[in-house]
Amino acid sequence: MACIEEAGGVAFQVKVDEKRCRGCEECLEACTVSVLEMKDGKCVPANEKECIGCKACVEICEENAITVEDLEPEMSEIARLLLKDIL
Repeated sequence: MACIEEAGGVAFQVKVDEKRCRGCEECLEACTVSVLEMKDGKCVPANEKECIGCKACVEICEENAITVEDLEPEMSEIARLLLKDIL
């Protein structure tokens, strides 16, 4: 499962490998903004708008079942043209 959200212009994608997750709930306790919840004995991203990209859930997961990736926000062609000299 994956979720993509934006926080202050930065987007994060949280993925949980359901085959690796053993349902220990350590990640739920580590996440300070309650992004994850349990469903059918497995961790799933649920409150994705809250993700701040700290990766505490990744660090605590002994099964390496969770990944959090920084994604580049999509920009319109007009925005790219306006920012071309800055970026």
